Amino acid sequence: MNGSTIASGRVAISPVSEGYDMASAGDGLASQILAQLDVEIMVTTPDGRVVYANPRAQIGAGLQPRAPALSSFADYWSIDDASDGNLLRRLAGSSSWQGMRLRRSGCCGADQAVALRGRGFLADTASGRAPHLMIMQDPGRGRQFEEHRQLIQKLNSELAYRRRMEQALKNLLAMQKRLHRELVHRVKNNLTLLISMVAVGRRRSSVPAAAEEFKQLEHRIMSLATIHELLDQEHETDHVAADKLLGRICTELQHSLVPPGVTLSFDLAPIRLHIYEATPLGLIVNELTTNAVKHAFPDGRSGRVSVSLVTQVDGSVCVTVADDGIGLGGAAAATRGSGSAIVRALAAQLNAELTRTEDAGTTWRVVFKRRRDDDAEEQGEFSPLSHHPTLTSW
Repeated sequence: MNGSTIASGRVAISPVSEGYDMASAGDGLASQILAQLDVEIMVTTPDGRVVYANPRAQIGAGLQPRAPALSSFADYWSIDDASDGNLLRRLAGSSSWQGMRLRRSGCCGADQAVALRGRGFLADTASGRAPHLMIMQDPGRGRQFEEHRQLIQKLNSELAYRRRMEQALKNLLAMQKRLHRELVHRVKNNLTLLISMVAVGRRRSSVPAAAEEFKQLEHRIMSLATIHELLDQEHETDHVAADKLLGRICTELQHSLVPPGVTLSFDLAPIRLHIYEATPLGLIVNELTTNAVKHAFPDGRSGRVSVSLVTQVDGSVCVTVADDGIGLGGAAAATRGSGSAIVRALAAQLNAELTRTEDAGTTWRVVFKRRRDDDAEEQGEFSPLSHHPTLTSW
């Protein structure tokens, strides 16, 4: 063999009787170079006869490095005759390297899978050029396969771990939601019980002023109970339909507080609010509507109170409570209470703009921007009204 013949895809092999002299096939510079390589290399004919095996291939087969090569490809690698012929013929017809994995034959390293690659080439023999195959060990491919296998195994383990963690988080969130819904349900029941207790106190009171305070407290608690009733009905924990909330508050006031001759109407756009916004808003509407009904129409005067809820162009929420009564200026001082102070304190919790205008009655406007959910969570519990610096009387 020489370097030029190997480079051109042709290898000169000395002829022997009935085939090849295995030792003479290893003569020359090319075979010396192949013998120095640290990978197994062998040359075979398409019918499986081994022409050359370097020392590494001999050692892999359990032979001495310089021992004569075994005669058959099947002596080195464990494949049946049909597979042997098909594999070698396929490789002989290919001019590019083809990868494969075979198991060793014999007692030395039996069943050990080895990564190999092979290709066909033309060799110069005594009878002329003939197709041969070069088969060599491919340690890089074996390492890559093992690295890929380990990487896939690691990724599968990581994926399984993350799936377990995801399921655990889902279970925790589901449990938290169930507990929150249970809390909403219990709070609703407790507020309903509290309303009943306040109503009993109102009926038993013989002092008109005390009975009136009981009634105001009953309506305020009713506003809070309505929020939790809506949450419970909708299986919600954080958000409520503000239009349904204000509609129920107005309906309850209409049945229990509005005198004959006074009409209470409401026009409410469908808007969903976080409970941190819906709670003060419901109390504000309750206070403003209650005070309009009680103080804007003295001495049996007739009139109209209207409540509206809209979303403005900039996305802010606007609530309007208007009446066509005598206005605050005409109300007697004795009728003025803490309602305005409560409204201003609640508006401050919403960061709302609270305005009042007097023109053929009184109009209150509450305008605020809806907070994002994370902002609402950071806000936390509402501050006590008694500690708010904006407390003033009507």
